[in-house]
Amino acid sequence: MTVQTPCQSSSLDDWLCYLEGVHPSTIEMGLERVKRVAEQTQLLNTSSKIILIGGTNGKGTTARCLESLLLAQGYSVGTYASPHLIRYNERVRINGRELDDQDHIDAFYMLDQGREDTQLTFFEYGTLGALAIFKRYKVDFVLLEVGLGGRFDATNIVTPYASVITTVDLDHKEYLGDTRELVGYDKAGIFRANTPAVVGDLNIPHTVTDYGKEIDADLVLANKDFTHAVTDTGFKWQYLDYDYDFAAPAIPVQNVATALALLAKLSLLPKQDVISTCLSKLTVEGRFQQLSVSPKVYTDVAHNPESARYLKQKIAQLRAQGFKIHALIAMLADKDKASVIKEVSDVVDIWSCASLQGPRAEQASNLQAILSTQTQAASASYTSVRIALDEILAKQSDDTVLVIFGSFVTVAEAIQYWQK
Repeated sequence: MTVQTPCQSSSLDDWLCYLEGVHPSTIEMGLERVKRVAEQTQLLNTSSKIILIGGTNGKGTTARCLESLLLAQGYSVGTYASPHLIRYNERVRINGRELDDQDHIDAFYMLDQGREDTQLTFFEYGTLGALAIFKRYKVDFVLLEVGLGGRFDATNIVTPYASVITTVDLDHKEYLGDTRELVGYDKAGIFRANTPAVVGDLNIPHTVTDYGKEIDADLVLANKDFTHAVTDTGFKWQYLDYDYDFAAPAIPVQNVATALALLAKLSLLPKQDVISTCLSKLTVEGRFQQLSVSPKVYTDVAHNPESARYLKQKIAQLRAQGFKIHALIAMLADKDKASVIKEVSDVVDIWSCASLQGPRAEQASNLQAILSTQTQAASASYTSVRIALDEILAKQSDDTVLVIFGSFVTVAEAIQYWQK
C-alpha cells in the first residue's frame, strides 16, 4: 500500500507514521545516503560547534550535564537524543526546552522535498531533522547523541568540534560485534584527527586508543588524564590543575567526570560553584527515576549488563536502608536478558515479569524461564506492565520498594501509568 506524503499542515503524528514507512528497514548502516541528503539540503554548512557523544550507556546523562553547564555560561545549546520515552519532541531540545510540533514538521517537509529519490530510515530522518532545526536556530553548541555504534551512524556525517565516548560495553552485538574491542573500534569512528576525543570508560579497550593514536586524535582518557573517586559526601574530580570536590549528583558520577573533562579540555569549564549548582539540579527521566513516594516506586531504563550494574548499586543502597526489593522486569527480545538478570539477581527479593507489545517485544514467559535458571525466587507473570502494576501496587507493603526496569519502552509505560 502506498503511503500518502504529508504536507506542512499535516500533524506530527502523520509525519512520524510516514517516516516509519519510507524505508523498508529500521536500520541500514552506512553514511552515503544520509550524507548525500545532508549535502543536498546544505545541513553540513553550520556555524554551530558540534559535540558528538557516543557510548553504550551514559550518553543522555552526559549530554544533559554538558547542556546544563553550557547554558549556565550563557551559550545557546541544541541537544539531540534518542530514543524518546513518551513524545517524539523529547528528542530535540533548544536551551533545555522541547520544541513545538511545527518545528519538526517544517524540518521533515524540507528533507522530504530535498532528498529526491534517496530513501532514509526513521532515525536518519530524525538526525537530519535535528540538524535542520539547530541550523535554523543558529545555536552556539550542538550536542549530538550517537544512535548505534559510531563509525556508520547517521550522526557521524558531521565535522565535530569534539567527540566523547562515555562507556564501552556489549549491546547491539548483531551490528557491533561480540567483544568490547570490536564495539570500541566502531565507537572510535567518531574521532577526528587533531580534534579533542574524551573517553570516560574506566577500562578502555585498546582498539579505542589505538585508533585514536592512528589518526592523531587529541585523546583525553579516564584513569589516565582525569580521574574521579566517590567520597563519603559525594565525589572528587581531578584533571590537570583542577582538583574539585562535589556533592553526589542524581546521575552517575562517571558521566559527570567525563563531561567536566571535555569542558576543561575545550576551555569551557565554569567556576566550581557554578558546577555545583548545576549538578544539584540535574535529573534525567528514566534514570532511576522515583515515580511514587508511597508506595515507593522507581524506574530505570537499564537494558544491558553495564547499565544493570549501575542499577544494582542503586538497589543496594535501598537494601542497606532495610527495604525489600520487588523487581518488575520487561525487556525487548533482542537484548541480553540473561546477563541483565544475572547482574541484579542477588539484590532482588521478589520478581515479576511483564510482556511488552510490538515486533521486538519479549514475552513474560521467556523472562520467567531465564529467571528460573538463575534464582530460587518465584516470579509472577503479567501480560503487560499496566496489568502488573495494578496487581502489584494493590498488595505492596511499606517495607518494599518496587523497581521497574528493562527498556525505554518499559519506563515509558511505567511513567504513563502514573499519568493516567
